[in-house]
Amino acid sequence: MIKRRSALAAHPKMTTAPAPASPPAPAGQTIAIESSPLELSQRHGLAVLQVSAFASTSTHAQTLLAAALDLPAPAGKRFSGTAGRSLRCVGPGVWLVIGPSQGLPDVASLRVQLGAYATVVDLSHARCALQLRGAAASRTLAKYCGLDLDLSAFPTGSATNTRFGHIGMHLARTDDLPTFELLVFRGYAEFVFEALCDGAAEFGFWVQP
Repeated sequence: MIKRRSALAAHPKMTTAPAPASPPAPAGQTIAIESSPLELSQRHGLAVLQVSAFASTSTHAQTLLAAALDLPAPAGKRFSGTAGRSLRCVGPGVWLVIGPSQGLPDVASLRVQLGAYATVVDLSHARCALQLRGAAASRTLAKYCGLDLDLSAFPTGSATNTRFGHIGMHLARTDDLPTFELLVFRGYAEFVFEALCDGAAEFGFWVQP
């Protein structure tokens, strides 16, 4: 097996520096959540599988896929499971299976279980997963993404293909804080990481290696 190396492994901001403390509040006042620093991190050891069904086999493929993962079949532009291990519907008859490599079926066994109803492609080495967490995460992402990221419009459990500036990305909201997960092409990982650092600078942020 080819050993995977992070696309950001050599980036100078990927250090072990501790999180900065929030600025002290004036006497008699509390610190607004918005003033807490954002956390930017990368998910390591992640498996990303794309499953694509044919128009005539989509329904049956979805049933087989959900059974293989022991997860409910998600609605369109939503995910089932947890933030750590999920099944995401990104279009008619197209799903992403995302989670730790050890926690998912391998590609060969999944292909056997789906048979002729769908194809399975391993995108793990071609993608980089970044997480942005904190009260100002929506405002930071809004600088690069045209989606309405308010909780009422993009609630926890949402997952969709969209754009980060001029490049494509897959975006999911994994909790109400909020925490967003960005799945981007490996070759654009440094660009997206640097852009998020720039966008988060006004709110304060730290990098979790």
